[in-house]
Parts: sequence; structure tokens; C-alpha cells
Amino acid sequence: MSRNEPPADDAEAMLSIPPERLRRHPRLLYVRRASEAAAKALAYSRGGGVRTYDDIAYRYVCACPQVPFLGVETLAGRAADERRRQRVGLPADLARLAEQRDFLAHRHLALPDGRFRMGIERGLLYAMAEPGGEIVGRFPLAVRPRALDGLTEPQDVRPQPTMAVRRHLTESRWLPLDELIRCARFPTMREAASRLVRGVFPRRHHVFVSHRWLAVDQPDPDGTQARLVAWHLFASLCEAVHVAHRRGLRVPRQVAHAAMNMPVGVAGSDLAECLLGGVLREVLDDTSLASAARDLERVGMDAVELGSAEASEDAGLEHLSALLDALPSLRPLLERIHIWYDYTCVPQAPRSPEEQELFRKTLEALFLLQFAGRTLVLLDDVADYLGRAWCSLEAATSLTSTLGGRPDVLHTGGSARPSGPATDAESLRSLVHDRQLVIWRGLLDTELFRLQTREECVSRLGLSMAEPGDLPYLYDRMLSFAVPNGRTSRQSLVTGVVPLPDMAEDRILVPMPDYSGSQPVDGARPVRVIGTLQGWGGLNLRGYVEEGHADAGPPDTSPFWHFPAPRFTGPAPTCHVAVVAECEGEAVLISSWVRRHRAELEELLRVTAVSGSWTAVDPVPVGHLPHGRLRARAVRADVWVVVGKSGLVANDVGQALCRVVFEARLPAFTVSLDIATENVEQVVGDVAPGAPHSGLLSGWGAGYEHPSGLLYMHLYRHLLQWGASVQ
Repeated sequence: MSRNEPPADDAEAMLSIPPERLRRHPRLLYVRRASEAAAKALAYSRGGGVRTYDDIAYRYVCACPQVPFLGVETLAGRAADERRRQRVGLPADLARLAEQRDFLAHRHLALPDGRFRMGIERGLLYAMAEPGGEIVGRFPLAVRPRALDGLTEPQDVRPQPTMAVRRHLTESRWLPLDELIRCARFPTMREAASRLVRGVFPRRHHVFVSHRWLAVDQPDPDGTQARLVAWHLFASLCEAVHVAHRRGLRVPRQVAHAAMNMPVGVAGSDLAECLLGGVLREVLDDTSLASAARDLERVGMDAVELGSAEASEDAGLEHLSALLDALPSLRPLLERIHIWYDYTCVPQAPRSPEEQELFRKTLEALFLLQFAGRTLVLLDDVADYLGRAWCSLEAATSLTSTLGGRPDVLHTGGSARPSGPATDAESLRSLVHDRQLVIWRGLLDTELFRLQTREECVSRLGLSMAEPGDLPYLYDRMLSFAVPNGRTSRQSLVTGVVPLPDMAEDRILVPMPDYSGSQPVDGARPVRVIGTLQGWGGLNLRGYVEEGHADAGPPDTSPFWHFPAPRFTGPAPTCHVAVVAECEGEAVLISSWVRRHRAELEELLRVTAVSGSWTAVDPVPVGHLPHGRLRARAVRADVWVVVGKSGLVANDVGQALCRVVFEARLPAFTVSLDIATENVEQVVGDVAPGAPHSGLLSGWGAGYEHPSGLLYMHLYRHLLQWGASVQ
């Protein structure tokens, strides 16, 4: 491939090209449009003075070209959608039917012919045509699609790690479910002292309840939360019995790793599966399970679901108690479900000296309490819930502490069990996950770039707290558990430097303009484990601050650098370290760690690091942009190392770099900073062999710099000014 039009060396000159020249050279018009898309989105999102981070994120998403299956949600976007739904004013029955449209649509028996990509939403596997994203097939995962034949494997929900934290939680207090049903409300610790269980134990199911306080001195004045929690856990236990009876008590569920690790075939909710493995298998055998299933069949799951739907109206839990009388085989299981609810399990003010000491110990162990079990979020007003500092912290912590990163969600505005396929649980998980992206950028602005105080950071994050004195504890907790897992989006802003192999004679190896990432069919990447590099420090913002690196002066924000010459020279091959990060702040943080730990990397791989670069792929560019530009750069090195979080290393830009380097016949290694052991791997193959991933570009020259970066959807088409149309 060769260029027909030399690129402009000056970005501003490129944007000021006369319209008549643009008409004569359509490729330049496409490049200008691609560059302007990112520039306009940034200008619109940040215009009008100081804004909250969430507001910037929402305005950025609105200003970007719209794409199907948008991956990023914001509180402002959720509020706008709610206002839009209220204006439409569909009756409740019609709204439920609309939510079930995809479930009632025609379903193919097999995947259609042609090129397509897969998507998962609300328990359906979607096949989307390429290009365009048109849905050409829907497959329910509850019935194993033929497309997934041979791609599933048995995998249970992991058991709760109670034994790992048991000695740290000896003073914790828990309320058994049967006691909650007996009280029909959440009592204070003084009232329930004799009924509370002290500590955590195996063969139990532990539930950490995250909720809003509905009054200053009483979180649940009318007992609605207690009724909904009791019914929700009881209905989930019934579901676990039903699933175990249909599938087999000892038979694990089937999971398709190629379909985002989704359960396939007979499977219950995450909570039901956890109860099945942690309670039913520990207490029941096939005979007692059959007895419980017969009792449940006699009563009927419909009666359980109906009662759950009317849970908020079950005064005194009289209906639930009557239903339990008809299910005697389930009563012994209730005492094995233990609930942590702050009003009941923590001494309330005024406290005696002994109670104050217990309160302090409980506060210190708050993360372990969530880690010991599953987090159950009581949700009514999403914006208000996530706008409260304590609730936001608990929801964020649940992503890292709850098994599988999937907290359970209970909507307190109606049914204790969602009646339709569109569940609030899926929506909140996505929203909390995306809120972590925003919180992480606010913390980087505060601690890494020193642009604001902690109080200003919390304010711009839209977090409120009843007691201002809680700020130090809450902020420190956010620092400890702030790193998000990542979220890909075609609207992500790409900035920094994209390094490309220098093939000599003014030629470079580049990704094809229509490059798209792919996943291996069997879920396994073609890699060979090399060893372990203690890389979590590269993402440890709290450690960066405590070690005094932030006090040493402004961090080096250059997206390309040369390492100082090594003290000892030898025959070791040269190495380029390519950092792929989720935002510019994270890229600077990881790059700082790479410079400090250069010797460890060189020793492990037996190389000499000579240069480094970073590329930021930011789905919500709301934080500080110290560089804010993008260009490609030719790099000559014997070995390449791609460093970042595992998701970014294995997908998108990280995957493209590995593929290009592999096709250049150069050794390519990856370092996944969020994996504790065996996190250094060598790429030994291609996930899609035979596909044209790269091409040799001649007449490279100095390249072109995009003054505001590029959206990921335009990256490979326009990074080097190739003349493909902008969709």
C-alpha cells in the first residue's frame, strides 16, 4: 500500500484545508470528519464551565456518533431515558409487552450465513450482521443454541470464601432469615441481641444488604425493606430447589465462555445457584431434595412468585409464614441464610463504650463482610442510591468482592422478584460498573495530577453524605477499590501514541483499515505462560500516593519515551514497552510504574528496554487530558511487550498491537497488571488465523497527528489517513 496524498504535518493546517480541495480529495474530507468527531464531542462535553463528571460523560456520549449496543451508561443518561419514558406514557401492561418483544420475536434454529458478531443481553444471544449491526438472529440461552454446541463446560458458582475470612469476622453479627420472618421487620441490635449469630460459618449463605436509609433515625420505617428481603431470599431458595430437582443436585450448570461466560441450559439466577451449591448440597441428599421438590410442586412456583410480587403488601409477613407451613421441608434451610443489615447488626447511637468499640471494629471489617457473602442491593431511586457516598461505595465494592462481580439487586418499588426479562439487576450492574469508570478518573485527577481537593472530587462525583466526618474513611476506601475492570465502546476516545513495527526503508506494518478484534471460539487465547510479574502496583493509586511519588512533582505525561542507557551492556535484544490504558491518567500511572520497574521486566524476559509508549482508549473521557492528541509512531525493537489490564491487553488496541507484532515475526509478550500470578505471557498464535490483519505501508514519512484524538470506531480507518468512508 502506498499513499497518493502526503499527510499534512500540522494538525491545525489539516483542519483549515479549503473546501474545494477537500472535494477534489475525498479521503482528506473523511479524515477531517473523523478528527472533528472527537474534537466536537470533547468541546460539547466540557463546555460551559465546571461540570460534574457524570454530566461530562453524558454530554460526551450524546455528542458522539451513535452506535448500536452502547456500552456506557450514566446517571444523567438514565434520568433522560426516564423522562422520555414518562413522556411516551405507555400503560404498564404495554410497557411490559414492549420489554418482551425480543423474546417473542422469530428465532432461527441455526446461525445465519455471512459475517456477524455476537452480543449478549437479557438472557438472549444476538447475532448482528457486519457491517451495520443489524440483528439477524436471536437465541435464548435457557435452551442451548446449536451455535454453542461443544462450547460449554460445567462450572458452578464458586463457594463463598467464609473460611478465608472467618478469623477476621468473629465479632460480626448476622440475622438468620427465619428470625427476620418471625420479626417481620429489622430490629435494632439491642432488641435482637439473643437472636443474632456471631461470626461466619461454612455451610451457610451470607447476605450483605446495601440500602438507603429512608429516615434519619430509621432506615425502614414501615418494614417494606424487611418484607421484600425476606420474600426475595425465600423465593430464590425455592428457585434453587426447583433447578436442583430438574438438573440434579450434584450436576453443575453449563457455561459458555465464548458467550461472555453466560449460563446455558437449565440454570437459575446467580443467587439461586449460590444457594444450591452452598446450602442445598451441604444439607440435602437426593431423597430430601425430592421431598422438598414435592412440597414445592404441591404449592406451586406460581404461588411463590405471586406472593413475591405482592411482598410489599404482606403486613407482618403473614402470607409468607402461611406458605412456609405448607413447605415444612424448607424451614430448616432458612436458618442457614444469614443477613447483615447495618441497623440490626451494628450498634446504633447513642453507644456505650463497648458498643463504640464494636462499631469501630465493624467499620474496619466492612469490606470483609461483603467479601464473605453476596451483596444484595435494595434499589428504588437509582440516582439517589448511587448519589449517596456509602451506597455508592458498597455497590462499587460489590463488583470486586461479590463472586463473579455480580451483586444481587432487589427493586423496592414493587415486586421482590422481577417479572419480566428486562431486570433491574442487569441494568444496575452495568450502571455501577460504568460509575466506577467515572470515579476512577476523578481520583486520578485528585491524587495523580493534583488538580482538586478531595472535597471537590467528591462534590464533582455527585456523592453526598449525612456526616461530613465520614469523608476520610469513604475516600480512602474509594482509593483502595477504585480500579474498574474496563468497558469497551466504539465511542471510546483514543489518544497518545500507537506504536507500529518499523520494517526499515520507510515502511511500517499497520493494522488493516477494516481491522476488527475477534475472540477465539473456544475462549482460549494462543499464548504461553512465561512467569509472574508483581504488577498490581501499576494500578495502585493509593500506593503511588503513600510512597510519595505524587509529592516528587508533576508526573511525566509524555506518550513516548526512551529509557536511560543501561548501566551494563550485553547481547540482550532490545525491547519496546507499549502501555494500553483506559484513560490518560491511568496510562501515566502505569507508565510511571513501568519506568520504576524496568529492571524486573528486563530480568524476567532477558531483554533491554529501550523505549516505551502509551495509548489511552477512554470510553468516558471526563478526566484531565494532559496530552489529548493521537499519532502513530514507527518503532524498531527486537521484542515487544504490551502492558495493561487483562481486558485491554487481550482485546481492541492491545490485541491489534499483538497481532501486528506477531505478523512482523517479532516476539510479542503481554503483562496483565490485574492478574496476580502467571500474568506474563507470550503470544504464540492468532485467534483468527488466515485473516488479513495487517499490511505493509510504504512512504511512511512523519505521519499525521490528530489534534483531539480519534474515536475508536474511526481508529484504524483514519489513523494513517486511509480513505474509507466515515460511518
